[in-house]
Amino acid sequence: MSDQMRDGIIKRGRTWSYVVREPDPATGRTRPRWVGGFPTRKAAQAARDAARHALNRGTYVAPQELTVAAYLDQWLEAHANQVKPSTLRSYQEKVDLYLKPSLGSLRLQALSPSRLSPVWRELYASGGRGGTGLSVRTVEFARAVLRRALNDAVVDRLLEVNPVLGSKLPKRDGKPQHKTWTGEQVSSFLGAVAETRWAPLWELAAGTGMRRGELMGLRWTDIDLDEAIVAVDRSTTQIGKDRVTTSPKNHERRRVAIDPHLVLVLRSWRKQQAEERLAWGEAYEHTEGWVFTWESGRPLLPDYVTKNWIKAQQASGLPRLTLHELRHTHATILLRAGTPVHIVSKRLGHKDPSVTLNVYADVIPEDDQSAVQIFSQAVWGGAS
Repeated sequence: MSDQMRDGIIKRGRTWSYVVREPDPATGRTRPRWVGGFPTRKAAQAARDAARHALNRGTYVAPQELTVAAYLDQWLEAHANQVKPSTLRSYQEKVDLYLKPSLGSLRLQALSPSRLSPVWRELYASGGRGGTGLSVRTVEFARAVLRRALNDAVVDRLLEVNPVLGSKLPKRDGKPQHKTWTGEQVSSFLGAVAETRWAPLWELAAGTGMRRGELMGLRWTDIDLDEAIVAVDRSTTQIGKDRVTTSPKNHERRRVAIDPHLVLVLRSWRKQQAEERLAWGEAYEHTEGWVFTWESGRPLLPDYVTKNWIKAQQASGLPRLTLHELRHTHATILLRAGTPVHIVSKRLGHKDPSVTLNVYADVIPEDDQSAVQIFSQAVWGGAS
C-alpha cells in the first residue's frame, strides 16, 4: 500500500477513503469494503470507527447505491402476494403519487429524519394535483407506507435504523372533523331515494355503518333476518373491472345488529331478487348468493356504487357526503345519543375502542354537559 495508507484510511485525489472487513453472507468469510468521498481524514476516521463498532455489534450495514425508487419497486413486488389487492393498490398509489416524486432519486441510505420532515410539509402544502395541498391524513398514510417499507429495509440489513421514525408530520389544525348528516337529514335522503333500485343498499349502509367493500361482500347466508343480525365476514373491492373478495379490513369479522325497519327492507329486497331470478330463468347470473345485484343477478361493482351514491344525492338538496362519510354519520349519531364508545367501535369493526375515540374526538366532547347533569342528579339530586 502507499505510504498515505494509515489505520485503514487513505487519501485518493481530493477525498479520503476508509476500508473495513465485512462478512460475506455467501461464504461467512470477511472481505475488504472500501468507502470513499470524505472531505477530510477526520471525517473518514469517524465513519470508519462507526463501521467497526457496527461490525462488532452485528448491526453493520454495507453502503449501497440503491435508490428509494428502486427499493420501493422491489418492496411492492415482494408484497404483491402478502397483502390484499386493495391494500397493494393503495400502497402503489401512495408510492407513485407522493413518495417517488419527492424521494425516488435519493439514495436509500441517504435518508434521514431531517431530510424527510420537509417532504411531509411540502406534500401537505402543495403535494396534490396542480400544486394544491394534501390533507394531513393523506400525508400520514404516505408516511406510514414508507415507514413500513423501511422497517423491512432494516430487517434486510439495508438500513441500520428507520429514518421515518424520527421525522415530523405537519400539525393538524385542531381536532379531526368529519362531514356528516343529522338523523333528520338521513331520513330525508332515504325518503328521496325510496323508489330507486339501490335504496336497500343505502338503507343498510346508513343503518350499520358498514364500509363499501363490506356491503359489496355480503351474501344472503351472512344475514339472519329472524335474529336481525348481519355477519360481516368479507370485503369486496375492485381491481380494474374485476371484483376481488378478501377478509374485512384489519381482519375484523363481526356481527352487527339491525333494527326492525331494516329487517323489513331486506325481506322486501330478497323477495324482489327472487322474483327477478324467476323472470330471468337460466339466464340469471346470480350463483354465489350476493345480496346486491342487478336484475340479471350480476353483482354490483364497488366503483359503480360510489358513482351511483354521488348521483343519488343530486336531487336531495342535502350537503354532499362521500359514501364513507355515511359511515361517519352512523357513528356520530350513535355517539351523540350517548351510545358507549366500545359498542360503536364493535359495530364499525375498529380494532380497539381507542381508534374510535381518536377518529371521533370532535363528536364525543359535545356530550360533556349531559355528563355533568347526570353526575349532579346522582350525587346532589340536581341541586346547584
